[in-house]
Amino acid sequence: MQDKGFDFPQTLCLNEVMNILITAGGTSEPIDEVRTITNSATGRLGSLVADACAAREEFAKIFYVCGQQALRPVSERVTVCPILGTLDLQETCTKILKEEKIDAIVHSMAVSDYLVESVTTLSELAKVLSAGAEGEEELHRLFNEAALKDFHKLSSSLKSPVLLLKQTPKVLSGFRALAPEAQIIGFKLLSQVSEEELFSVASALLKKNDCNYVLANDGAKIHGDSHPAMLIDREGQVRHYATKQEIAAGIVMTLLEGKK
Repeated sequence: MQDKGFDFPQTLCLNEVMNILITAGGTSEPIDEVRTITNSATGRLGSLVADACAAREEFAKIFYVCGQQALRPVSERVTVCPILGTLDLQETCTKILKEEKIDAIVHSMAVSDYLVESVTTLSELAKVLSAGAEGEEELHRLFNEAALKDFHKLSSSLKSPVLLLKQTPKVLSGFRALAPEAQIIGFKLLSQVSEEELFSVASALLKKNDCNYVLANDGAKIHGDSHPAMLIDREGQVRHYATKQEIAAGIVMTLLEGKK
């Protein structure tokens, strides 16, 4: 892990304009028509990145794909695309990447690891499980057999609801195939780990998803705009930041330098 100091240009030639896709906030996975499983991501950092891009003439199109409750950029130059769940996020990003020439992707969104496959109750589940089951596949089948047939809106009187979750697709892993030439910045958030472990896990994420950079941060150290983080590149070089504003400025300048 080597600390890297970047020398950034203040301006680039106008013919080197970039289009950028930024994801921010959190996804919300529906349980029924009025309830969701979500997380506490605010989209604050992503909105700052979008506004930092909008302040630069080198960025032509700025697409901001965000959760419904995420903070929005101030600049009117930014195209805001609200989404709900992970599948919605995947569909929206895929559409943008297929229809536009995107030069950079900043994937700061906190994406749900699971979505709801079906809902039942403990009593209904007990009925089918009493018949006995062998293996995970059989248990999965029995759970879905016990699922409520109509859970558009679960009744508040429903006792002991049980949710069966399934893994969501990894959105970051699909970006390279859709945008082979784009600079991709992934994000990795851990909590209460050493800097060495954070660096190791973020570096593995970078390699696995063919990112150009990963922004690694420890959630336990984030308080308001105080946001210690490190930006890791493919050579294992690192640039440190202390606030969300520093991160946003650093990401923008890193992308501009990479465009040269």
